[in-house]
Amino acid sequence: MMGKILWNKKYSGFVWHFIFTLPFIGLSLLFMQFASGAVWFLISSLLRIVFGLGILFIACKLFELKHGEILSFKNMKCALFAGTGFFLFFLFFLIQVISGFGGITGLTLGIFLTRVFLQQLTTGFYEEINYRFLLLEGLKHTANTVGMKLLYVLSSTVLFGLLHCVTGWDTYRFLTTAAIGFAFAVIFVKSGNIVLTMILHFVYDLLVHIAAFVQWNNNPFFDGICAWAEVAYVVMFIVSLVILIYSPHKCNTDCANIKK
Repeated sequence: MMGKILWNKKYSGFVWHFIFTLPFIGLSLLFMQFASGAVWFLISSLLRIVFGLGILFIACKLFELKHGEILSFKNMKCALFAGTGFFLFFLFFLIQVISGFGGITGLTLGIFLTRVFLQQLTTGFYEEINYRFLLLEGLKHTANTVGMKLLYVLSSTVLFGLLHCVTGWDTYRFLTTAAIGFAFAVIFVKSGNIVLTMILHFVYDLLVHIAAFVQWNNNPFFDGICAWAEVAYVVMFIVSLVILIYSPHKCNTDCANIKK
């Protein structure tokens, strides 16, 4: 009975997700009470590495794959196409930052290395292997219909949004992080390429955390761009949804080969 719960390729990824996620959140909240600043960021990064490697080990056993088969740049063309929604959003984000950039203040070397670089690098690894690969790989062992794709991807999306509200509910934060998680999920489901989502996740988080130290220049163009931020999230979600449901034959063929 326990074997069926833990080692069923279709749904056991969700079981293992909670087995890893609950203690990860618990330990993170615990250490936050005793550590702060660079020390906390180092501890946080270490937790992400340890839990991420643990998930990678279990994923290899669950889906009978080698590390190299999981961490590979396979189906890159398909992955890049599937990421159209995110790339459009990222372009908007870059224009937003550049148009309002007025300099950086308060960012020390220690904070850059621990919070901005190391923590975000390990976050990209941990969250993608947990919220994308572990939760979505089982889809390949189902009928893989549109309905199943939506079920798996939306489940992953909701869980990813909830993760970012652990310390307190914030509807805007839930919706925006869920939208980004949805776009990353579509990339993985359509291509099987988890490395690209790790890289995109890291680069985006890196810039977001640098932006926290930016001294903004509130000019009319910047203010106008900011007013369209919610629309950018919606566009990313809709484009990604369309790609999930339908994409050109070439991309579908590439993704079908992942199962073989």
